[in-house]
Amino acid sequence: MSEQLFDPYLSEDLRPAHSEHWHAKRRVASAIRELTEVLTTSVPPVADLHAMAEQLEATAARFRQCERLYGRTPYSERGEHGSYGEIFHEMSPVSGVGNPLAPPLNMWMADGEAHGSATLGWAYEGPPGCVHGGYVAALFDDFMGMAQRLGKQPGMTGSLLVRYRRPTPLNTELRLRAWLASAEGRKTRIKAEMCAGDTVTAECEALFIRPKAGLEPLREAVRQHNQARGD
Repeated sequence: MSEQLFDPYLSEDLRPAHSEHWHAKRRVASAIRELTEVLTTSVPPVADLHAMAEQLEATAARFRQCERLYGRTPYSERGEHGSYGEIFHEMSPVSGVGNPLAPPLNMWMADGEAHGSATLGWAYEGPPGCVHGGYVAALFDDFMGMAQRLGKQPGMTGSLLVRYRRPTPLNTELRLRAWLASAEGRKTRIKAEMCAGDTVTAECEALFIRPKAGLEPLREAVRQHNQARGD
């Protein structure tokens, strides 16, 4: 099958997990997000907090004894975890469905533009009741990185200029839209906006630069790191 058939960004609908492994990881990630939100907003007895910490520490210690894969490169090279795009879809720290660090951010392509949506809870608070500005920038960076496909020459972030127009509210669906500004040589420029309802809360301009040597030197560095660890 072609790589395009496995493209997770062809539709707004969340693509089913590639395997039972990722399905289970999505469930764990969702539970950890819920726990993070509850931990942020609740005031349980200290004894209960210590008991929960002991359970989590024991689970982490048990998982630490399992086979470890460090980075998306070894996951993709194993061949059993899906395409590189699917693995990014699961593991991105901003949009990864299977990564508990991510809100997550849902992204898709439609009508020659990129679109996205995310809802951030109290764990992401900066100003009272508002999303921390660093997470606003992170959402843009990940989202516009996906939107580079509009220019057909993906690269790495060279610059990211965020204009904060209004406070970005928590617990509110945020909608993102991005479009291609230009694509010349190794440089792709993307523009985007973030909205809460009909209000534009932030705008962004990003420059992405395709490395002359591509991404292979970075992947090779990951391989060497894992070999040095004996993994």
